[in-house]
Amino acid sequence: MTAPGHAQAQAQAQAQAQAQAQAQAQAQAQAQIEPACVHCGLPVPAGRRSAFCCAGCEVVYGAIAQHGLDQFYALREAAAPAPARTTAHDYAELADPAFQRLHVRLDPDGRARASLYLEDLRCTACVWLVESAPRCVAGIADVRVDLGRSRADVVWDPAATSLPVIARYLDRIGHPPHPYRGLERDALRRREDRALLVKLGVAGAAAGNLMLLAIALYAGLFGGMSRADTGLFRWASMCVALPALGFAATPFFRTALGALRARRLHLDLPLSIGILAGLGWGTANVIRGVGEIYFDSLAMLVFLLLVARWVVLRHQRRASTAAELLLSLTPSRAHRIERRGGPEPTTEAAPEATTDVPIEAIVPGDLVRVLIGEVIPVDGDVVTGTSAIDLGLLTGESQPVEVAPGAHVHAGTVNVAAPLAIRATAVGEVTRVGQLVARIEALAHKAPIERLVDRIAGRFVAVVSAAAVLTLLGWSLMSRASVAAGAEHAMALLIVTCPCALALATPLAVTVALGRAARRGVLIKGADALERLATPGTLFIDKTGTLTAGKLAVVTWRGDVDAAGLAAAAEAGSNHPIAHALRAHAAASGTARDICEELGRGLSAVVDGRRVLVGAPPWVRRRSRAWPAIEGWIAELAVRGETPIAIAVDGTIVAVAGLADPIRDDAAAALGALARLGWEVHLLSGDDARVVRRVGSALGIAWSRCHGAASPEDKVAAVVAARARGAVVMVGDGVNDAAAMAAASVGVAVSGAAEIAIEAADVYLRSPSIGEVAATAAGAQATLATIRRNLRFSLAYNLIAGTLAVTGLIHPLIAAAIMPLSSLTVLASSLRSKAFRERT
Repeated sequence: MTAPGHAQAQAQAQAQAQAQAQAQAQAQAQAQIEPACVHCGLPVPAGRRSAFCCAGCEVVYGAIAQHGLDQFYALREAAAPAPARTTAHDYAELADPAFQRLHVRLDPDGRARASLYLEDLRCTACVWLVESAPRCVAGIADVRVDLGRSRADVVWDPAATSLPVIARYLDRIGHPPHPYRGLERDALRRREDRALLVKLGVAGAAAGNLMLLAIALYAGLFGGMSRADTGLFRWASMCVALPALGFAATPFFRTALGALRARRLHLDLPLSIGILAGLGWGTANVIRGVGEIYFDSLAMLVFLLLVARWVVLRHQRRASTAAELLLSLTPSRAHRIERRGGPEPTTEAAPEATTDVPIEAIVPGDLVRVLIGEVIPVDGDVVTGTSAIDLGLLTGESQPVEVAPGAHVHAGTVNVAAPLAIRATAVGEVTRVGQLVARIEALAHKAPIERLVDRIAGRFVAVVSAAAVLTLLGWSLMSRASVAAGAEHAMALLIVTCPCALALATPLAVTVALGRAARRGVLIKGADALERLATPGTLFIDKTGTLTAGKLAVVTWRGDVDAAGLAAAAEAGSNHPIAHALRAHAAASGTARDICEELGRGLSAVVDGRRVLVGAPPWVRRRSRAWPAIEGWIAELAVRGETPIAIAVDGTIVAVAGLADPIRDDAAAALGALARLGWEVHLLSGDDARVVRRVGSALGIAWSRCHGAASPEDKVAAVVAARARGAVVMVGDGVNDAAAMAAASVGVAVSGAAEIAIEAADVYLRSPSIGEVAATAAGAQATLATIRRNLRFSLAYNLIAGTLAVTGLIHPLIAAAIMPLSSLTVLASSLRSKAFRERT
């Protein structure tokens, strides 16, 4: 835009701003409101004929309007954002001696420290807010936050404040605290990680310094460096390389020594031979004052290998960390209403006095109260109360299970209908959910593709060692040759064929794939899952929570549509999943009173003077009239595998709702993608066979591949039978799928899966989209193709370079220079992989 045009546009914007301001001022005058500045809101001075209190506000208002930011004023007048989520809990249980004994540690200087799990920690701003607590609460000495684990380590002076006071402050700023569990595991991992990081740091520092020294030596070849200066740089390189690389490469030396003791040829064996040979021959050349040194190349090799090992280790640990955090979210406190040996409650109506105590203070035999909507804190037996329990954590199923006195319930499940009194039988890590987490094993599985590399490495080290010996002998025995020449050529062979590219072929490709997958919300526990997913075979998918949404919804309505609003009004106060589905289907059309709910049967209420019954057809039929068409609708819904719910108004059944678990929107497209990748898809579910066939028909799966009413044992048998024909993948989300996942070649758990399913699975999808299964399978094929391409390049490089070294065409200096190129090429090949690339 030209300068005059820009000035004209600016004048027009200011004129529009003035017009808007004058219009607002006129509106205020008409409403007989004391005029206020339209920018800052302060009163306009008397006698000032303007909508602004001063010239500054007028200029700022015009600038805002000129740049199209008028929405600023609308946002300023909008309602304030919702405050951070807080609770009214007083956290008195954190002062309980049982909690203090287990979770609070005293320092020699008298200060106390504890670790807490904080909810809703999302960004560095949250970290800054929490770590500012010492400036806001007297007595807090220090707060350190681990954002990845949502963990806060708090140090305080017990004489000046207490842990409940600190917890209430954290709650008030939007981060309700819970006891952090798994401290011993974290401490062990920190020690292991610290040891590897120290070696990684030493290798990196050595590589940087040795590169600088090597640059000086290489420059001296063309600049006429004196012999004394050259010797100084060579000795300095040796003094850096020997202790640094000898320490940093100990993981490879240890593995190679273990392989020799087991009489196996491991990939770390040729690596160790190459590193030791390079260090030994380089040291000998430094002492002799002639020949080449290879310390810079060796340092870079060790550094790259340690980086790859560190990244893979971090990805492999993320699965067990996720399970531990799930355990941290189980209840940290309970409402205790009776100690062991106290009187047994006899009625549900008589309320008992309750005391909030930390879960560590509960012992088997104690009686706890669980209110509606609360998570059950212990394994135990129901003593009083009749309710429904959401078993989603343990089973992944959406339909709640009714419980009555005598029923056994588990920690981590949710009470959804009525208060319960539960006699504890197991607490903490001995509960069912605690045992599931405790059984998590090391996730670094040995993949078949890695075994292939080990076999190649075994033959490789044997061939290279034999070739080096023959090269030494051959050149030493030739006429006009010496042992020194033979040693130089043998050393060139060992250097140029150092299996760095072979060693990096798999970990680099896997590291790139794991990193990209993690950014897409796909947690892969090891290279074995990628390798096995790359081979198409049979894929079993559980229905509930996988192909379907995992919660009830109204999918069919027959009869009077106005009855939907009456049913929603009648169910307004119920916490039952059926009530949630009816309220989500239609808006309430009235206010209910005289509500009477019979758990497992139905509900009656008066809505604006009309008697409304909602419930199971037999229960409603006994209390109302039913026309023949109604019976036909009920039978139709039952045949289709939907749950029929009858709605009666003023003594007559006027409508029937069909409730089912709706199919996910992306399910059909995902199954089509899997079929194109070569997978034979089967539907394997514990639901009624009619329901399974209905879902299968909607998704285009043949009835012969739809298996309903399958128990966990049936699922395992189906998976075992299919494995005899090839690779098998099991996709599910519940306890009833866990055994089948463990039996399959690869287990895949989708978002919302039960913890035991996460434990058994090799892949965990943080997104509920079943399309990620197809994307993961495609990514696995791309990763395997990259590994094979890397291996082919590595072997071709070693064959060509080794031949040139044996024939004496490569000097050790040239060998040291071109050896890193193989690693860089493998790195470039891995980065070019199409596996798990971001969607465009």
